[in-house]
Amino acid sequence: MSSGNHSVSKERLYEAGVIASSVHVLSNTDAKVTKFSAEAQPSRVTVPQTGRRKFNQVLQLYIVTDMTALVLGFFCAWGMTTAINGTNAYDTSKLLGFLTIATGCLLWFQNKGHYNVRMNFWAELQNVLGTLGFAMMVDGFFQFATKQDFSRMWLMSGWIFAAVGIILLRGLLRGRLRKQGVWQVRTLLVGNGHTAKDTRAALKSEARLGFEITAQIKNLPETFMQAGRSWERLCKQYGVDYVIIALDGLDLEKAEQSIAQLVRESVPFSISPPRRHLPMDMVPQYFFNYDVKLLTHNSGLEQPMPRFIKRMFDIVVSGLLLLILSPVILVIAAMTKLEGDPVFFGHLRLGKNGKPFSCWKFRSMMPGSEAILQRYLAENPEAKAEWEATQKLKNDPRVTRLGNFLRRTSLDELPQLVNVLRGDMSLVGPRPIVIAEVPKYDHDIAHYYRVSPGITGLWQVSGRNDVTYEQRVQMDSWYVRNWSLWHDIAILCKTIPALMNRQGAY
Repeated sequence: MSSGNHSVSKERLYEAGVIASSVHVLSNTDAKVTKFSAEAQPSRVTVPQTGRRKFNQVLQLYIVTDMTALVLGFFCAWGMTTAINGTNAYDTSKLLGFLTIATGCLLWFQNKGHYNVRMNFWAELQNVLGTLGFAMMVDGFFQFATKQDFSRMWLMSGWIFAAVGIILLRGLLRGRLRKQGVWQVRTLLVGNGHTAKDTRAALKSEARLGFEITAQIKNLPETFMQAGRSWERLCKQYGVDYVIIALDGLDLEKAEQSIAQLVRESVPFSISPPRRHLPMDMVPQYFFNYDVKLLTHNSGLEQPMPRFIKRMFDIVVSGLLLLILSPVILVIAAMTKLEGDPVFFGHLRLGKNGKPFSCWKFRSMMPGSEAILQRYLAENPEAKAEWEATQKLKNDPRVTRLGNFLRRTSLDELPQLVNVLRGDMSLVGPRPIVIAEVPKYDHDIAHYYRVSPGITGLWQVSGRNDVTYEQRVQMDSWYVRNWSLWHDIAILCKTIPALMNRQGAY
């Protein structure tokens, strides 16, 4: 039996010390899972054309695209400045200085692993913007120190164009390589527990990384290394280029020698350790001559400066949004007024440290909504179960026609910008909850109480009401454990397409 281009014989499965029924091979086209049993028919293994040692060499092409983007950024900025100012300010010394700093950027990208490790989009974007932002300051200081006659427009736009160019050209390169079939990485996933499940979901969410799980085994039997079997041989049998170890508990401990063998054989691999409920961004510290590594949690929420920056970010952005959106707010207020009073509705929610506050919205329900709700739930058992599970109703009888539109577009939440200015809420954070929802958070309510709830957050950009309440709690907990200003910016950017998509909005 085979799936896709990879087939494995019964004899070879036993030869590798792996129980045949524990193997899953996925098709590259439709990700359909085929389970191998002990009765599988023997067949030959198809060895991939691309060697494992070459799968990450494609990343080195980023050097070409990055240098191209940097040079184009310089000349595009020069052309724009010349066209706007009407003077030609070109100077060879400026180009030489720019290329020197650009070379430093490429060396820094190399140091950060851009050319040998596949990075997810937001980590890559953060590093590119941070690097080129610093390069712009160095360039400005250099031109000022050497008393050059420089244009601020040219200086800033050159590095901005370069940053945009790097991201775009890398994306175009990945698309081209994907069409040629050389970007994808055939991957063997080792594990079958929570960690393996989460790892599979994470890789699926970042398809741009190119890791395609084409084979999976539950664990590594103790006889695997004792029998002298090699990872080289195992990878060849499954037709994979890469190995990801995602074992839990005792299985990970038992695989210690097998993992050490991966290093000895120089087989490309990653380890996804069991880290549920733990912070992701932990500072590593190793000890000379000891196989020990300390991972120390350095929470930004515990430090005064990051908290101050988050608060200032909330005040500035919410103030600007209120100013820009004031015409929209006035129109919605007038339309709501035509349907009756009141225009605004303040719902009691729990904020930071469990402090209650009024969460303001445009009124979207009929007068006497509580009585309508209780009568509706009493007459509809299915609706009652839905309400008890999510505190939401997909077809809420209390919502007005205008209110339905406002909810689906999330425009009813615009008054919460005032809550942000007051300090009751933040632009980004957990979804504000009512007192009745506290038991659903169990011990994770401690995470919720550490921050101010947000107008938007992971829940809002991840399907909203289409996700389970358990998933919502997990998202809120993840956000608090791994907070950073960059995560807030990323969530705000993801909010715009989420609002346009309207998935789970009601």
